[in-house]
Amino acid sequence: MEQGETFSDDPQENLRIENEFLKLKLKAQYGDAFQMGINAEMPPEIENQFLKNMMAFEDEYANAEYSTIYERIGKPVFKPVAQITTAEIKLAVKNITTLLAKNYISLDICDGPYPDETIYRFLTEELFDIKVERKPVAGIDSHFIYEEFHPNHKADIVKRTHTFLQNFFKRHFNEYCTELSWHCITAEGVQLTREDVVSKMNIFFEAFEKFTSDAYNIDETSFELQEADSRGMGFAEGVLKYDAVMDNGETMHYEGPYKLYMQMEDNWWSIFYFVVPGFKC
Repeated sequence: MEQGETFSDDPQENLRIENEFLKLKLKAQYGDAFQMGINAEMPPEIENQFLKNMMAFEDEYANAEYSTIYERIGKPVFKPVAQITTAEIKLAVKNITTLLAKNYISLDICDGPYPDETIYRFLTEELFDIKVERKPVAGIDSHFIYEEFHPNHKADIVKRTHTFLQNFFKRHFNEYCTELSWHCITAEGVQLTREDVVSKMNIFFEAFEKFTSDAYNIDETSFELQEADSRGMGFAEGVLKYDAVMDNGETMHYEGPYKLYMQMEDNWWSIFYFVVPGFKC
């Protein structure tokens, strides 16, 4: 459909035809990556502008020139890690992250704090070399997460432990709970699916009205990595307690050691076997 070409005397109908043409063009150009459902009540003028903005964005992205982050932020002068002093490094990290933010680049740190030297080394020796669009897309930041480059396995195991135990005390698990592995094993060595394990847990939970007076601590975590295939094995252990209140008001007190055995696949730790007082899988 050429600019200015019309198919109807009705301007609204022309817009609807143009919108369908634009959607077909986007679908042809980007295939299944373009999936769009327009609200039937959306005015054709707004839909038309939206589609044109999308095409402009996609064209800009497809034709973007790339450079390193270091080049994009103007090649600032910085000292190698071996030459910078402890007194200088904190301010240097702040100055670099401020310069990154001005150029629509952000570094998120999820499981810190880490030593300033560690972050400075990462910024100057790794992040600076990553290629991004030479010119930022208006309104869009490039986000990087430190732990995606250097996973904090201990912190991940601790987080998975907190999530599992808190959900246990809330009696809230389903087949989508990512702290459990897709396949788990029982004390007898029988393999069960995550759905089977959750079903057994829910049967246990339904025997009680609520859990109260719950508490736990994490005494130890440990892990070993198999670098060859990016897998790992680990565990967390400690002591917990809770009161399980039945419908008739009777309370059963559970207290003792727990242990969660975990495996890592695709950089994600999940629990495949666990021992928790009161529950037997």
